[in-house]
Amino acid sequence: MNKITVHGNLTGKPELRHSRSGVPVATFTIAANRRRLNRQTGNWVDLPAVFHRVVCFNALAENVAGSLDKGTPVAVTGEFADDSYKREDGTSIRRIQIEAADVAASLRYATATLTKNPRNGATAQPSEEPDRATDVAEDGAEAAERPALSVVGAD
Repeated sequence: MNKITVHGNLTGKPELRHSRSGVPVATFTIAANRRRLNRQTGNWVDLPAVFHRVVCFNALAENVAGSLDKGTPVAVTGEFADDSYKREDGTSIRRIQIEAADVAASLRYATATLTKNPRNGATAQPSEEPDRATDVAEDGAEAAERPALSVVGAD
């Protein structure tokens, strides 16, 4: 199994671009801060942050780019993906990134307003009740668009 969930803070604003075929692609990096208890002193010790490169596609990419900003605490769920390549000089660069299946803003220190993406030209309205994570069309097919999340009071 290749699944991972990582909690951390965005190190910068997500970058949104489009593939040659027009698919939205967002990339960003999160810093996962770590602490350990020193049993000899009884004090918590901060360890160096671990940085994870994240990529997401389609509606998730657009929602991430439109909703999140530097410093936003998030939980990213996805799979490890090989992002290795060769430089022009022939040097091989090996790196691994997380291909996100879901990105959620942490509500531990902030509040958020959920706004569903509009369909068929409808105007988006803030949701007054929690909605299920996946919308299902009348014919039973999963909807392509996901809710957007904007963080209101991140500290």
